[in-house]
Amino acid sequence: MPPESNPFEPIKLQSMAEAIVGTPEALAALPNALSFDGNGRIVRDAFYTQAYRRFDTADAATAAGALRHYVPGYSDAMGNAVGAFHIARMLKKYNIQPVYDIWVCGTAGEEGKGNLAGMKQLYGYNQDTGKGNNALNFVTNFSIDGGSGTINFIGSYRFEMKFKAPAEAAQGGATAPSALNAAAMAAARIADIKTPWDSDAKALKTTYTVGTMACEAPLPNGVTPSCTMQVDMRSPRLEPLNEIRSRIEPLFAAGMAQENARFGAAEGSAQAVSMELVWFGDRPPHERTDLSDVSIQSAWQAAETVGVDKRTELSLAASSLNDNVPAAIGVPTINLNISTNAAGGGTHAFYEWGVPGNANTEGLRLYRVMMAALIAAGVHTSDGKRIAPAAGPLGARTTEDQY
Repeated sequence: MPPESNPFEPIKLQSMAEAIVGTPEALAALPNALSFDGNGRIVRDAFYTQAYRRFDTADAATAAGALRHYVPGYSDAMGNAVGAFHIARMLKKYNIQPVYDIWVCGTAGEEGKGNLAGMKQLYGYNQDTGKGNNALNFVTNFSIDGGSGTINFIGSYRFEMKFKAPAEAAQGGATAPSALNAAAMAAARIADIKTPWDSDAKALKTTYTVGTMACEAPLPNGVTPSCTMQVDMRSPRLEPLNEIRSRIEPLFAAGMAQENARFGAAEGSAQAVSMELVWFGDRPPHERTDLSDVSIQSAWQAAETVGVDKRTELSLAASSLNDNVPAAIGVPTINLNISTNAAGGGTHAFYEWGVPGNANTEGLRLYRVMMAALIAAGVHTSDGKRIAPAAGPLGARTTEDQY
């Protein structure tokens, strides 16, 4: 974290004509940056004036001498978060009165080990039971995360397993079971697993990967203290996801048992490799069966009315997004987009960057999302009329248990 004396991470600036930085050191060495005042607000100085210009395309930005903004989360999902809170500000400023409450939420922890933490808390979802209580009674959900119409959501199970050297291993090499060998044997067994999609590209795409394997440095006696392996399984439907999990999960222990058996080490003894679950992540899948629910219809009608991001049909392609959680417990949801970028790259990396895009399109998208929310929630008009909500009053849930 930045020091208290200078708590705001600098937004480094670089000409589009220059090569993208390749190291954190090169990023830190860039001389130009946006400045912040004591309240955390950007100082509107000459750098700000030069940086905050909008362009339709990367070519136009480069030709005009545009500056890259290096910001963690620039594309995912700073612009959309800002857009959502602009909508909240407009609703309050112009005293727009919805029939149902409209919650504008910024949830944290979508990526990696965040494991959709913010959305799970918002919807009362417990990954141990795979159920959510929707205690706040959300009747529909619009996620603003760059999807521009995503309605199906890929689920995943993620395991991080740690294989640990025997407590009484006196020497490395071929004298005792090895944490590294146990992890490697488990990975080799997993690699033999096949799904229908492996042999038929038209089959439901269910996949897995041994994503990373990392070991602690060997001790002076040659013993590797531990090795950690991460495995990810993905599918757009729960049944095949559970099926691939049932085949892969036992192979973690099988690799450990195989290594211990090579040396006649009893499982659980001080002479045996041991294993522990470090972390487990659950992103519940959902595949749409009702294309006429309130989230889809509200978003479609708003796009038609506003005249932005209009579609003659919706893509059925699936992605893994914040929407996984509400969809899994039955709350209608669609993933939309507000932000525009003329150019960008490095998503989720230290060098994530972007250049602001078309302001007119962004403004129309703000209007479209606000209108979709008001269609679903209903609105009291300024002349005293009441436009009824398109959504019913009771939100879906899969449990009444409180977590």
